[in-house]
Amino acid sequence: MDQQTNNEYGIKVAMFINEPKYLGTISEEEAKELGASLFSYTYGDEALGYKLTIHWAVNTHENTIVLARYTYDGVPSGIAVNHILSLISTNKNIPQINDITYIALERLLRDNPNIEALPSSERYAITFALDAVKLAVKEYIHTPLSHEEKTVPCKDSPMSIASIKESIKLHNIETLEALSEYTKAGSTDTGCKENLLALIEAHQQVLAEQKEAEDALADVPFGELSTGYQIMAVETAIDNTVRQFLIMDGGDIDVLNVKENGDIFEVYISYLGACSDCSSSGTGTLQAIQNALRDKLDPNIYVIAI
Repeated sequence: MDQQTNNEYGIKVAMFINEPKYLGTISEEEAKELGASLFSYTYGDEALGYKLTIHWAVNTHENTIVLARYTYDGVPSGIAVNHILSLISTNKNIPQINDITYIALERLLRDNPNIEALPSSERYAITFALDAVKLAVKEYIHTPLSHEEKTVPCKDSPMSIASIKESIKLHNIETLEALSEYTKAGSTDTGCKENLLALIEAHQQVLAEQKEAEDALADVPFGELSTGYQIMAVETAIDNTVRQFLIMDGGDIDVLNVKENGDIFEVYISYLGACSDCSSSGTGTLQAIQNALRDKLDPNIYVIAI
């Protein structure tokens, strides 16, 4: 293992950098032997200091990735990021790639669960890789991009307005400096900073409005709320308690409905992502959600997974 790389990054990241197992292309012969078709997608540009081409051998009957590799130009940590991403993409149905989250991917790169895997100046390597595969999914399934998904506001980042807004929301970004760490946007292109600041301020305004609404809901007993507001209250309580832990494990939940049954409030949820394999009842996950809602909203809440 290269000593300089080992000192700059953690053990796991340095190992992936020095042993880039999935770095390279996939030949037509390899794909044919696997009974698969080749698909490639290029993201970024060498002029930006980041260029990634994703190579997938796809079983077109099931739209399953049977082999994933990549070619790459950028910071060394990007090799480690794309190593993990290629590994966890293999044997996944292509739409399932959208379930891979920044938090889950970053945690897979950590040596210590309490210490971030990458220096703050290279967080964008994770953001870019995920943006690339999600755009690749859209191209593979022929999903047209919206105006914001096609508009790249800065010359120093390949990220679209839609992707930058998603990062601002995901990481609750409040400053241009933090935004640059996660997206590289505005790091050298000063001409786009005004627009980026407007996106940050718009997100902060949304958060302020949400906080105002949450405070108003908190002043009314759960049983006196209408069903729509009860669902909002449940979503808020989950956001503030267990959702971050579900996302860290590559999952999430969707709140479907709240029904009153005598003195009991039945909250119906659906597991998403990695959580979709959870048992519908009697699991630690279900109990944690139920306990959080009872503590935050009403002691007579019962959570039902369907």
